[in-house]
Amino acid sequence: MIARLLRQLAFVLVLALAPALVSGAWQLAWKKEEPLAPGEVRLATAREWGDKVQWVDARSRAKYERTHLPGALLLNEDEWDTLVKPFIDEWDSDKTLVVYCDGGTCDASHAVAARIRKELSIPDVYVLKGGFAEWEGK
Repeated sequence: MIARLLRQLAFVLVLALAPALVSGAWQLAWKKEEPLAPGEVRLATAREWGDKVQWVDARSRAKYERTHLPGALLLNEDEWDTLVKPFIDEWDSDKTLVVYCDGGTCDASHAVAARIRKELSIPDVYVLKGGFAEWEGK
């Protein structure tokens, strides 16, 4: 009788465990990190750099004024000519620049990072993978 009870218990455990294993495996596969494109950095890495990072917000002025990363400087394509001088005045050359935009398919951060590298001759520039949405945990 005890043997039969143990077999039934094992059977129930296997039945319960199988869907949990399948679900866990599927969720892990779903959460696979996308590879970084050249010049991109993950949020975890930028956070490890700590106060050695100078955040650059490539979004619109309206979005920047609503909310932005702490200490971020505004520098976007639309207002480049107006914003570049104040940016240079505030930029700390001892810090690594990390540019962000909204996230997802937003290419503004890549465009601004490219202009910083080319026009301002600042080589140490990265783009935040996932952008502001990654910072917010979305």
